Amino acid sequence: MTHKQILDKIGFIALTQAIDEDLARLVTRGLAFKKGGSITDVSSYVLPKILMRWNCVLLADSGLAKFYKEKVVLTLAILLHKYGFSDNEITKKATIAIDTLNDGVVLSDDFYRKSSQIKDFLLTKPKELKRKPAKQQSITFFRAKDVIFINVSGKFYIAYIHELTGTNESPVIELYDVTYDKKPTLEDIKMLKAKGVMYNDGIIRKALFAIYGMKYQPDFANQIHLLKSCSGSEMLPEDSHLEESVGVYTVSNLFVMQDKIIDMFAS
Repeated sequence: MTHKQILDKIGFIALTQAIDEDLARLVTRGLAFKKGGSITDVSSYVLPKILMRWNCVLLADSGLAKFYKEKVVLTLAILLHKYGFSDNEITKKATIAIDTLNDGVVLSDDFYRKSSQIKDFLLTKPKELKRKPAKQQSITFFRAKDVIFINVSGKFYIAYIHELTGTNESPVIELYDVTYDKKPTLEDIKMLKAKGVMYNDGIIRKALFAIYGMKYQPDFANQIHLLKSCSGSEMLPEDSHLEESVGVYTVSNLFVMQDKIIDMFAS
């Protein structure tokens, strides 16, 4: 039995592609860091970052389609194994998900018949990846002037998309200086001031970020949500209190941006 055979039995091609793309970006970056000597273990780099994003599904209490969480955790477990990683908690949840999917008669008879083999496969030691993944296509389905919110470790942050780089490659976002403990609505946006970044010279400047990997809308990871589409200039973050930025924008990706948001709002 192969990873592809199991994923084909789950039959959720778009979900598989979304998780695979996320892992490929993280693994490529992790391998580069290991080669450069800044980390010694790629899995310790990849696992916390992929889970911070996909826990928006795995830890969600509501708002998901029935059996979606089970399909996500099983697909994630298979793809982690494909890239040479394993996580005991994810594997355990994936095994339970197999039973839940079978009890609900969600997938095919073939999946049901092969369930024991799939469970055994997940418990095998994954093979270490020998080469970096193929380069991922840069594309986004978000649009300029969209207003979005991002879930990072249970906190919600709102951002405005100024433009798209290249030919719909990545959205350039600016964060509002506001945080919520629950999913916000447009009516919740009371202050439209932009969140700046403090530089080493102590000056707080405008901060725009081009986010590569922010592709799907709706987001399969349940992390990024559209609040308002192509809203216009009335939703622009007010940034007159900030000094000019250094450069037009900072090139980033979803996983670097998770950490950056935490750092920005911690200060």
